[in-house]
Amino acid sequence: MAKSMSFKLAELIRVFQYDTSSDSITTTKALEDANRSRGDTTTTATTQVNLDTFAKASYRAARYVIAMSQGSDFHSTELMLIHDGTNVTLTAYGTLKSGSALATFDADISGSDLRLRITPASTTSTVTKFDRTTVNA
Repeated sequence: MAKSMSFKLAELIRVFQYDTSSDSITTTKALEDANRSRGDTTTTATTQVNLDTFAKASYRAARYVIAMSQGSDFHSTELMLIHDGTNVTLTAYGTLKSGSALATFDADISGSDLRLRITPASTTSTVTKFDRTTVNA
């Protein structure tokens, strides 16, 4: 059943709160736009996999916040990357680990896509989650 515009507006109003003391608007919902994305994957092998892919013609640069967990071990890092249409330059910083690194990161261009790739360090189940912010080309 199609939702009416009134229903959509009521739902939008319901998830936002206005705090008069701090003059701020808050929500418990995730906000997304064309330049933001999030995702996750679970790996059980040490083979390289694509964590994320986007059209290279649409975005020139991206920043990732990545969080990984493997049992009681945790690994978090920020990645920045930029490309010239052929080559990708990637840097990782702000890395925090509770033990050893749970994965390594790489990026490349394959056809019309840029791929962020991870290589897990173990065959033990590893959950990787990310938030991506991109800058238009």
